[in-house]
Amino acid sequence: MIAPALVAIVLLASPAAAPEPAPPLACRLDALTAAQRERHRSLSEKLVGAVVSARELADGWEISLDLSKIRDAKGSPYCVIELAEWVDLESRCCPFVDFGIDTSGRGGPVRLRLTGAEGVKELIASEVPMLARK
Repeated sequence: MIAPALVAIVLLASPAAAPEPAPPLACRLDALTAAQRERHRSLSEKLVGAVVSARELADGWEISLDLSKIRDAKGSPYCVIELAEWVDLESRCCPFVDFGIDTSGRGGPVRLRLTGAEGVKELIASEVPMLARK
């Protein structure tokens, strides 16, 4: 019969039991093409104009946006699709950030969560001046 303590040691030592290491806090500058980088810049500039408020979380930030405040090239209000496109591009550059988008069916603000492991909150605050002034 195998001793229960031996089983516990084998399970703890197995690679499946080891937690996955967090990605390094380093942006991947080669993650976007020139066209994607320009689109990311354009989306970033527009989305800043929709910020209503920001709230500090234990592991990051929650930013509320009123997307009706900004318009696309055709004059139509932005919708969550443009925010999701920004998240897609940003996540390629910054794989250490966890992103979340919450919407309300009542036309309220859209909430963007930027969270992650230790150090991510401070890095985000240093890159987003609006949060650093909070």
